[in-house]
Parts: sequence; structure tokens; C-alpha cells
Amino acid sequence: DGQPGVRSLAVKFQLPDGKSTDVLANSVEGFVARTPEEFLEFLRAQLPVPATGKPDPDAVPRFLGAHPGAKAFVGRLMQRAVPASYAQVSYHAEHAFRFTAADGSSRFGRYHFMPEAGESFVDPKEAGTRSATFLRDELEGRLRKGPAVFRLLLQVAEAGDPTDDPTALWPAERQRVELGRLDIASISPSSLADERKLIFDPSNRTDGIDLSTDPVLLARSAAYSISYDYRTKGK
Repeated sequence: DGQPGVRSLAVKFQLPDGKSTDVLANSVEGFVARTPEEFLEFLRAQLPVPATGKPDPDAVPRFLGAHPGAKAFVGRLMQRAVPASYAQVSYHAEHAFRFTAADGSSRFGRYHFMPEAGESFVDPKEAGTRSATFLRDELEGRLRKGPAVFRLLLQVAEAGDPTDDPTALWPAERQRVELGRLDIASISPSSLADERKLIFDPSNRTDGIDLSTDPVLLARSAAYSISYDYRTKGK
């Protein structure tokens, strides 16, 4: 837990009609690749090469040099310190969705979870000395005193904002509409077992919300299905 990296928040909303919808977000805005093919290229750049048994030290820098969006994402990641709490860091969806109103009008938007307790981070010199489970431990202690609360906001795109590129951020001044509030009250005692059976899929949406043409978003459902089979069937 004391190492810098991306933290994620995935929420499955159980709807009155018995269906569900999922919202996924990460502690670093954007994504490292525009397409599934680019993402695979990024992963391969980190694999050991046969000659040395170690990754090529030039492979990732070479990839980042050829992909400005990926370079910008890694830059944001490197500047993001270890959070003091899972409840004191913001989470941002990398994908855009089309939201359609009852009158037929539609706008694209991206989800953001903002912590009501504000953001707080650990001093980099101290982070490495923290327990390997300090974030989980801190959350357990926090929840004994009350819920961890997030505001769910929708950042609304304007004309010209890219809606099919998860590496491209929209201007910070774009309108943000408050959709609701997420209260996290407790940790399930069967959390580990539940996690093996659940799929959090951004394609799992509800009426009035449609997918954009973002190729990474369109590929995720199939990838998660394969992952689910590995987890539950030992493939």
C-alpha cells in the first residue's frame, strides 16, 4: 500500500427493476493507451526479452516517445503520491458516455468521484515505511466512526472535446453536474469471495446512457468475460 500507483473505485448500483449498472474510476485521470492494440504494445514493452531475461530498458521510453497521450498519463501517475486513505483521493472515469434526456437531447460526459473528506497524501519519504495493508487498515478504522462519502459528478463535454480517446483529458473548466452521493458504510465480511464472483464492467449501463466509440471501452466487456472464466473456472 505504500507504493505509488493507480487506485481504483468500482461501484455496482442495484436498480429498482432488479438490474444493475456499473461505474468504474481510477485515481489518475485518463489512460495509457488510445486503443486495445496500443495497450497490448505497452504491456509487451515491459516483458523480459529472451537474450537477458529482463525487460528492455529502452522499450517503455520508446513507447512513450511514440505515444504522447501515454507519456502524459505516466507523467500524471509519477506526480500522484500515495493517498493517506482510500476515502481521501478522487477517482476519475477514463471513458466518455452519451447521456440522453427524456426530450431526446444528449451530451457526452465522464464520471468523477470526489471525496467529501478532501484529498490527503502521504509524504513520499514516509510512504515506504507504512504497513503493506495500511490503506485497508485505515479504511476499517474510519468506517467504525462513520461512512466514507463521495460526491458523484459528471463532467460534461463541449463541442470538439474528444469522446473516443481515453488518453485525452477535457479542459478542467468544463461544467460538472452533481449526480448523487456515495456512502460507503462497511466492508463486507465475504469481500474476498465476493470479488472473485463479481464483474464490474463499464459497458453495464442503464436506460439513457450509451457507449461512446472509444475502442478501449468497447473491448473491455469481452476481456472481463475471459478474466471471469479464469477466476471462477481455473482456466
